[in-house]
Amino acid sequence: MSATILGIDLGTTNSVVATVDDSGEVVVIPNAVGEETTPSAVYFESGSDVIVGDEAKRLGAIDPENGVILIKRHMGTEFPLVIRGQDHTPESISALILRQLVASAEPQGEARAVITVPAYFGMREREATAQAARIAGLDVMELVDEPVAAAIHYGLTKPGTRTVLVYDLGGGTFDTTVLKVEHGHVTVVATDGHSKLGGADVDERLQAIVLQQLEDLIPSDDYEEFVDDEAKLGALMGDVESAKRQLSSREESKLVVHSPAGRITVTLKRDELEDACLDLFAATTEIIERVLEKAKAKGVGGIDEVIMVGGSSRIPALATGLHKLLNITPRLVDPDLAVAKGAALRAHQIAGTSQLVALAQNRGLLTANGSNGSSGPGTVTPVLPRAVGLLIDDSHDPEGKRQFVAHLIHANTELPAEETTKGFGTILPKQESVRIQIYEQAGSSPSEELAHNHRVLDGELTGLGELPAGSVIEVTIKVAIDGRLTVIAREPISGRELTLEAFMEGVVDSADVEDLTSRVGVLTVRG
Repeated sequence: MSATILGIDLGTTNSVVATVDDSGEVVVIPNAVGEETTPSAVYFESGSDVIVGDEAKRLGAIDPENGVILIKRHMGTEFPLVIRGQDHTPESISALILRQLVASAEPQGEARAVITVPAYFGMREREATAQAARIAGLDVMELVDEPVAAAIHYGLTKPGTRTVLVYDLGGGTFDTTVLKVEHGHVTVVATDGHSKLGGADVDERLQAIVLQQLEDLIPSDDYEEFVDDEAKLGALMGDVESAKRQLSSREESKLVVHSPAGRITVTLKRDELEDACLDLFAATTEIIERVLEKAKAKGVGGIDEVIMVGGSSRIPALATGLHKLLNITPRLVDPDLAVAKGAALRAHQIAGTSQLVALAQNRGLLTANGSNGSSGPGTVTPVLPRAVGLLIDDSHDPEGKRQFVAHLIHANTELPAEETTKGFGTILPKQESVRIQIYEQAGSSPSEELAHNHRVLDGELTGLGELPAGSVIEVTIKVAIDGRLTVIAREPISGRELTLEAFMEGVVDSADVEDLTSRVGVLTVRG
């Protein structure tokens, strides 16, 4: 039986699954209640029954102890959860969301998918996403950056060559990426972003405005009772989200709050939202300016088009700010669905399906098999979002305490990439082992300071024997096109070699993946 090929936008607040049908049309697969987007919310009805989606979001607001939202913000971190007496992780919660998304597609045979991730996700977050898919029993064909997926969807609808800036503001993350798009082939020039900046932050600012109005309108005892009630606050947040969406097309929105003092009507105005979020909007502008500088350093002279994706990109002030900054009128391109549609195109391109052939013929494009690296609709040349390097003990430090990170592969290097250390060696005579620690840039700018990086791989090269101090150790770092990391440490004289891959700190190891797979596999999941 043939596999079902899917593109999945695993979002912070909402997720979408799409495919390409037999006629060559990109289609979004609706969930169990007929909606194209599924809230990335999980609610544990019991220790064996799980709900994903709208109902989970509603029940989680009433009973937050047994509900989970915004789990994507914790991907790649140690964020243990205990729900209904069971241990969970960001990977297992994400796996439950993926299971429900795939179930909506009613797969025939094996389910294979391209899953999107924020462009600024580092290696730990990407590996955590891949592990979530493995726990869900899903074959991951590739992890593709969200702005790239959006550009694939956009690039296949308009022939020609152009330089595009993608502004992607979702529910929990922000990415901005400069790409070259040529007849469906996407080359990433530069990318930057913030993993904890999105619509959820806007919602919190709006909720604060509502709470301030309530504090002014009702007795203090009633106000304290209201804010201490998690269920009422959760319900309020749902109303605030609806009001935010309305403010994208209206100057003001009204919502009714059921407070201890009775029904209170609160009016929210668009200019209030904009004033409350000035620092958030300014942060996106700062990131855009950074990415433009990076693109300029790589020879990009200007931007031809600006496209906006992600549900939060609907906020009018954002488009106004982009026009002011770039003197280009941005286009809002299928903001909720573009990423999943692009992922579906990429998945079918990798698989070389007849559906992609039909799509290419419909649009007058040539097809190509992405597995052999050739150009064609849906093919991608990505970049490394963050610099990667080796932890070095500074032998020139008089106190012998300083350590620094020597970055071998720099941010925005085209992938795949490979670099080998030069000039680093052992410190002590007869040193029998060397600890190999690989670090990734943690902040917005690369720095050799240890505090500005975080560890992603760790291992020990042993059996070195009677080597003199200063003996060279060669360390080769390889980053594959999907961002996977492989490290090979070698001592040339003895030929001793150590290969590191797969395990990354803050991500569950293979034994835990098996345990979580078994635990998630016995749960009944519905939407």
